[in-house]
Amino acid sequence: MLREAPALARAWVVAARPSPARLAPFARRASASAQLAQDVRRRTEEVTHKILLPLNDRMMGPLERHESSPTVPLPYVLLLGNHSSGKSSFINFVLGRTIQQAGVAPTDDCFTVIAPGAADTDRDGPSFVGDPDLGFGPLRNFGPGLLNHVQLKVRSGLAVDGLMLIDSPGMIDSPGSGGPAPAALPGILGAAVGSGAPPPRSASLDRGYDFLGVVRWLAERADVVLLFFDPDKPGTTGETLECLTSSLFGVNHKLHIILNKVDRFEQIHDFARAYGSLCWNLAKVIPRKDLPRIYTMYLPGVGPGGARKGAAPQSALAAPLQSLDGVRDEVVAEVLRAPERRVDNMITRLYEAARMLHMHCAVAEEARRRYTREAWQQWSLCAGLLGAGPALAAGGAFCGLPMGPVAGVAALAGVAAAVSAVHASRALHRVGESLATTAGLDSCFQHTHSRELAEGDQFAAALWQRISPQLRTAVATVGISNLPRVSAAELARVRQIAETDVPQLRRMSAPQLVPGKATTRREVQAPARPPSPAAPSPPTSGSDA
Repeated sequence: MLREAPALARAWVVAARPSPARLAPFARRASASAQLAQDVRRRTEEVTHKILLPLNDRMMGPLERHESSPTVPLPYVLLLGNHSSGKSSFINFVLGRTIQQAGVAPTDDCFTVIAPGAADTDRDGPSFVGDPDLGFGPLRNFGPGLLNHVQLKVRSGLAVDGLMLIDSPGMIDSPGSGGPAPAALPGILGAAVGSGAPPPRSASLDRGYDFLGVVRWLAERADVVLLFFDPDKPGTTGETLECLTSSLFGVNHKLHIILNKVDRFEQIHDFARAYGSLCWNLAKVIPRKDLPRIYTMYLPGVGPGGARKGAAPQSALAAPLQSLDGVRDEVVAEVLRAPERRVDNMITRLYEAARMLHMHCAVAEEARRRYTREAWQQWSLCAGLLGAGPALAAGGAFCGLPMGPVAGVAALAGVAAAVSAVHASRALHRVGESLATTAGLDSCFQHTHSRELAEGDQFAAALWQRISPQLRTAVATVGISNLPRVSAAELARVRQIAETDVPQLRRMSAPQLVPGKATTRREVQAPARPPSPAAPSPPTSGSDA
């Protein structure tokens, strides 16, 4: 940890900062990835703005309404953890400057975005979030409580350029929080094979804003997420475990769990006790036999055992802790890989957006089609009965039958038509209500994605769990009869994004992985145009992948 003495803090940062020789390979790779990231960003935004968002707005789809806002211009790393877990010290260590205050007690209650720049400047929340070019505009939806707890720090002379680091308030339990999260809650790593929907989170707004919602928004767009624990509180704060079960649900591919400050242990059994406690608490929210890797590290400059000049002698773990230098380098390497991972994350977000929107539209169209078919049947019967009366009257007059009986039959047919109309209206109301329920939409999903379900495609099932709440909201808002119609050509184009455009972008980002073909960025053609309206289109039912 940094001491309060400025001179000592500056000396520690200079001694602890990564060497230029270690950072050089990552700097070259980051520079090479910059142009690629711009190309991928341009193409993903073009496809999103021209194809996905218009259809999503018309269908009240599952994509965020603010996807049309500019994306964050630089890749960024999100740091989470308990207070005094070493987040701020790690930021100072990686960037080579004393930017964040560090201490045992909570030192900051803001989300702090640290970005490289030509000169040192600070911007408050309303100014920073309101900047249309920085991509953080959607954070306004979390209210003024958040705007007063977010800030931007632009710093020059950083050891690492081309990426941003976001420090977060330390997670801590309020007096009535009730401790750790229940063991029955599904965990983050269950996203790959579980329901796919984030578990319901607490509605508590102890901080004055939806902290877990903000973390979720930032984590979904982050390129690397680091979750810090320290020996004093190895996963025992309920807010941290709740963050794992809700805010970090589905982002495990970019999440790294770190047990920091292991140099504080004086005996090996202290380390074993803290490590075991962390694994025990993580097992409550990760319902799998295998736990993710936990990086055990400490920051240099303090010295193994926490010894400083004039402090107590070093612990018995001083020599073994030297082997953890490589683990710390691995964590720093993951941070410096953020520009590379940004390309993959943008493509992954496009793929998931296309799959979710296609599934939303396909199921909505199937529900609308079922309602329309039932309406045709009901109103056709009414029209038949209503037209039978005049037809019988005309036929009786033509045949010279007495007008009394003919008029009676015609009147009876009219009454039957009126009764049928009332019955049809009630029947359609029941059908609409049935289709709008969870069971009704599940039935439509099972019909449109029967092949995936038969093949045991758990990814499709997980996607359905993610989008079904939004689809139920859309149906309840506009009514099943007022759902817009989705053409087969529109569904085919959205499906083409996932099946054609995304693989092209994958090859563009990793051409060396294509066997027998030296593909370059220039060889990758622009996304294909929508199919011609005259061309035969695939049916609306079936797979969305």
